[in-house]
Amino acid sequence: MKTCLVLLTKTYPFDKGEEFIEDEVPLLAKAFDRLVIAATSTSDAPEQTRSVPANATILHIPASRIKRALPGAALSYLPFTNCRGYAGPEERAAVKGSLKRRGFLTYFLAKSEAVYRAVAEKLADCNLEQYDGVTFYSYWFYDIALAAVRLRDHCGAKAKRAVSRAHRYDLYADRNATGYLPLRPYLLEHLDRVYPCSANGSNLLKKSYPAYQTKVETAYLGTRDFGLSPEPQGDELHIVSCCHISPVKRVELLAQALSLLEDSGLKLHWTHFGGGDGLDALKAYAKEHLSFMDCQLAGPIQNEALMRYYQQHPADLFVNTSSSEGLPVSIMEACSFGIPAIATDVGGTSEIVQDGKTGFLLPMEFAPNVLAEQIVAFSRLPQEQRQALRANCRKVWEEQFFGERNFTRFAEAIRP
Repeated sequence: MKTCLVLLTKTYPFDKGEEFIEDEVPLLAKAFDRLVIAATSTSDAPEQTRSVPANATILHIPASRIKRALPGAALSYLPFTNCRGYAGPEERAAVKGSLKRRGFLTYFLAKSEAVYRAVAEKLADCNLEQYDGVTFYSYWFYDIALAAVRLRDHCGAKAKRAVSRAHRYDLYADRNATGYLPLRPYLLEHLDRVYPCSANGSNLLKKSYPAYQTKVETAYLGTRDFGLSPEPQGDELHIVSCCHISPVKRVELLAQALSLLEDSGLKLHWTHFGGGDGLDALKAYAKEHLSFMDCQLAGPIQNEALMRYYQQHPADLFVNTSSSEGLPVSIMEACSFGIPAIATDVGGTSEIVQDGKTGFLLPMEFAPNVLAEQIVAFSRLPQEQRQALRANCRKVWEEQFFGERNFTRFAEAIRP
């Protein structure tokens, strides 16, 4: 059976972002005769920053093109009574009385319409009808997932499917400012399968939309195997964090917690990887409040360089202070190197940070002193207990988050 996979992303493999797709793509390419990657929200003149397999074709849609198309696409849904059949009774009830939610739904539909038209135009040259089966795979359970449904329905291949992963912002409606995410019932009904990246996400969808339970299946992401990091030696406590510095990541809480440990007697070393608009403010805070310890705010880093760092430098502890997560790849990476974590109990984080086994969980809302006390408690653990945490981390990663195995299984599961 001759098969093709059409993968819809935001920007991958161009510019920055969606780094966690990089390890998956080679396994997808092995499972299909042809891979078409459609980046649906790029810059006008994007730079390809990631290599792709030899059987991959890359398409890009500038975000500016989609933006220009939005007004016309929105008008195509007039009148907005049921949005051309996309908004059923449950959807209409969800937006009733809320201009913000109605506007969100209209924007969502218009953007999906614009993406669908642009990608369909590009795919016209790909001759998908030559394949016995075609799968349309949306990396996000969002507007491009609706585009994937429409592309499947438009495709003339004999066997065809539309599937989507689901992560965080595209899954947890309560984390959205409106408390609402558009077209959940429609997408669940018309997608062939939805794959949340955590059991927590799967359980949420199944509980919220029980009629579609059989369409929801957990599919963990994963990371590559670079071996264990060097075992920490000496009396220094080395803490590592890695994330884009944004309000949801709340890295400032870690900085504030560390500032409370000035008189703790601990020899502290903090390394943070990741940039963002908040980096300058974090550096200013560290300069004023963390001068008593070794503090390295390294900024953005390529994933390969980060993996080399973990291979070459011992780290005692990884810390994640997010208010919302799917299931953090950054913790998977640390876990693969045997680095235990302290992390907030949000999304699917507890599926990898198993309290007392691979690390320690904090409530979503916590004061800096709570994290500071947990860091001190970790520092006082006997050496054999720290070694057990390291061994457990590696074991859990091998059993559940080994990327090559997870991505190979996923690629087979989504074949048409």
